[in-house]
Amino acid sequence: MANKINKGEWSELYVFLSVLATGKLFAADEDLNKMEDVYYTVLKAINQVEKTDSEYLRDTNRNVIVIYNNGTHKLSIPISEFVKHAPLVLEGIRNGKGRSFEIPEIESFLETILLDKIKAPSDSKKDLVFQVHDEYTGLTPNVGFSVKSYIGGEPTLVNSSGATVFTYQTSKSFPTSFEAEVNAINTPSKIKDRIQKIYEKQIHLNYSQVSSQIFHRNLQMIDFRLPEILSYLVLSSYFVKGKRMPEVVKYYSEKYEEDRELIEHKIKDFLVATALGMEPNTIWNGLEDANGGYIVVKNDGEILCYHIYDRNKLRSYLYNHTKFDTPSTGRTGSGMLESIEDGGMFKLSVQIRFEK
Repeated sequence: MANKINKGEWSELYVFLSVLATGKLFAADEDLNKMEDVYYTVLKAINQVEKTDSEYLRDTNRNVIVIYNNGTHKLSIPISEFVKHAPLVLEGIRNGKGRSFEIPEIESFLETILLDKIKAPSDSKKDLVFQVHDEYTGLTPNVGFSVKSYIGGEPTLVNSSGATVFTYQTSKSFPTSFEAEVNAINTPSKIKDRIQKIYEKQIHLNYSQVSSQIFHRNLQMIDFRLPEILSYLVLSSYFVKGKRMPEVVKYYSEKYEEDRELIEHKIKDFLVATALGMEPNTIWNGLEDANGGYIVVKNDGEILCYHIYDRNKLRSYLYNHTKFDTPSTGRTGSGMLESIEDGGMFKLSVQIRFEK
């Protein structure tokens, strides 16, 4: 059966084939530019699907990829075939229609190399696993990488869901007529306009809780105050043009009289944790699942990596190249004012997207 998967999953396959073709994962600087003299040397790729562990070993002496299934040698394929087929995946991604699509041109090659699928478990940030030569230690560990692709659009870092909803308590009660008036606002910027309407009545929105206790705990694993801080950043983002992370942090720090450097540090920690291990719906132990680093596929198909050793570059990249998004309100019920016995509630969901 032909693979019908989304852009992100096809991008993982593109990285898989491309890295086996070249044997290198080049590092990026803070602005996603290639660093020619810094790279991982990739020895093999490892694909674990259900009960099958497949290894794709680069044999540079014979210029072939040697394929093993559960330790048994199956076949050898010329590296030139990986060089030939990787661009077909890139072109297929660019031409793909809809959320999920097929790339017929690649299917026969996937059958040849015994690759049924390359999708990681949904609770894992580890999209791909490579064995690399670690120049810092001289060791050859198996390390996991998270993959994000800019091909065809800006990817998300944090997706809005029922787990990522923040609840705010109003500073005072209000008549039901005002509730109806606020919720009736249906402008293109309706969430911002609803919040502004609430503010015009001298009503403040104070952080109350996170919808998911798991997400709340995960945020506190990073910093005990992070649930509150992130909630106010989401709220502040609606009043910052472009919603870029640095500008939202600046606005929030000034409005709430916070130490901007401290807030920036905490948010960088949050972004790195989200990129490498933390999921809102899964209890997190503070460890990084993607222990090799972070792979980015640029819109032109160039593949770059933030090595786990160069954490500061990854922190700066994530901070300076992400923005708050305005997610759909229908799925989470956010953006609505609701009167309750001792005042009122307003909900907002966080979604964070990369920007070019």
